[in-house]
Amino acid sequence: MRLARFFRFSLCLCTLISGSVFAWNATGHREVVAVAWSALDSHSRDRIQQLLASQRLIPDTRGKSTEADWMAAALWPDNLRDKADNTTTSDTPPASARLWLQRASTGESTRRWHFADRDIAKAFDRQTPRGLLEQALVAQIRLLGDASLSRHDRAVALAWVSHLVADAHQPLHCASRQVSGHPGELDAGGNLVTVMDAGRKPPEPVSLHRWWDELPGQARPGSNRFNQELVRLLSHSLQVTESDLIRPPRAWIEESFGIARDQIYPGLLPDPNLPGIFIVRQDYWLEGRDTSRMRLALAGRRLAYIVTQALKDLP
Repeated sequence: MRLARFFRFSLCLCTLISGSVFAWNATGHREVVAVAWSALDSHSRDRIQQLLASQRLIPDTRGKSTEADWMAAALWPDNLRDKADNTTTSDTPPASARLWLQRASTGESTRRWHFADRDIAKAFDRQTPRGLLEQALVAQIRLLGDASLSRHDRAVALAWVSHLVADAHQPLHCASRQVSGHPGELDAGGNLVTVMDAGRKPPEPVSLHRWWDELPGQARPGSNRFNQELVRLLSHSLQVTESDLIRPPRAWIEESFGIARDQIYPGLLPDPNLPGIFIVRQDYWLEGRDTSRMRLALAGRRLAYIVTQALKDLP
């Protein structure tokens, strides 16, 4: 019992120190862009290059290939968020397109743009989510396609769309479970759930949310490992249909919610020796890996579709 309390305390302490909630790690976000890039025609690729070359705000988008620059842009919203003022806990969306764009440029009050948690014990469409992921994604897609905006502003929107599309496909950014013994309190997308993965060397307690974020592993673009995984993702992407592509962001979030409700939480096995701790079995890891691959591939194809449609006005 004391050991279980220690693990929970350690996990909460790490969460407080980091102050961050991520959806997929850097590898996962890069993989989504890589799948999208593979699905784009040359005109859409040129338009992305135009946007990224027209801005001076997003770092690490100079002197590399357009695909690499796009990957860097997709990672930027997390870094921007962590440097800006994000003390707000309000789920009131910005009141105008100008304010959406201003916050996207500064990162201020954007922490809640990255998730849309709903209680898995309740019907998806009968509750208001905690978080602004759906509203932020819809707003940034609209800004990306706004021909009246400068290319700089549309590049900012491109970065956010690229990031938030991936976020919406991470199941634990779209669902939570009630904390046992605390009615009305949710576990923040699994951040308050501790798991022990025997496959880790050495085994260590991590949050369920972090465990899902890290399923893509650690691989740099251009490495053999990254390229091998990309081949697998592209194979999954071939299964994506036209009807999958035209579904709105709310439907993507509902898909993620359903996966968390039906797979992620029910599959947890309590540790008989450590109350409050859950064991990650090999079959759970295998199922999670396969699910993450399908979600990353689908996110990439949907990102390609959105970008193609939004940038048609550009030469």
